Amino acid sequence: MADVSAKSIPRLMTPRLEPVPRVAELAREFAKNALVAPINLSATLAHAKPISKAIQAFSGVVSDPELIDPRLREIVILRTGWNTNAIYEWGQHVMAARKIGISDDDIIAIKGDLSDRPWSPIEAAAIQMADELCSDDCITDATWDALTANTSVQTAVAMITLCGSYRMVGGLLNSLGIQPETDLPGWDLRPSGDTTAS
Repeated sequence: MADVSAKSIPRLMTPRLEPVPRVAELAREFAKNALVAPINLSATLAHAKPISKAIQAFSGVVSDPELIDPRLREIVILRTGWNTNAIYEWGQHVMAARKIGISDDDIIAIKGDLSDRPWSPIEAAAIQMADELCSDDCITDATWDALTANTSVQTAVAMITLCGSYRMVGGLLNSLGIQPETDLPGWDLRPSGDTTAS
């Protein structure tokens, strides 16, 4: 399991590049009907338009539900956001996960040990894959075997690519200090029935 407290480089509390206001406004309009609403990301990457276009194009490929089941996709992205300590990525995909019906209890469990929840075999393999890629940029034979035993080779390759791409985006978000929009959830989600104050 990734330990956010063990990260050695503090995350930025202010942006290194200010979001471009005009692009933020356009992104806000587009976000009304979208699964994710990365307004500050879009408006910040307006400083580097070729990178913005490349990330959007790639995201469109790995978001194809014919390639990766949406629930599995969000589990991989959330675990990658957790592993990279990318609060922006985490918050955006908590919102996306909720929209496709993933419970807050499942979302919280994504931050924990694999044994904390009865994940399906493919979900457990996907979480293990994200941990291995984020810690050493390679997955074990056992994880590859678990992936391919429970899904197609094409989907297994797509999940590895998905994790790698969101690891890159997490590093970009952290390094540019892109700040979460005010409505994004943070790390402090609570299990259902937990009324403890945040």
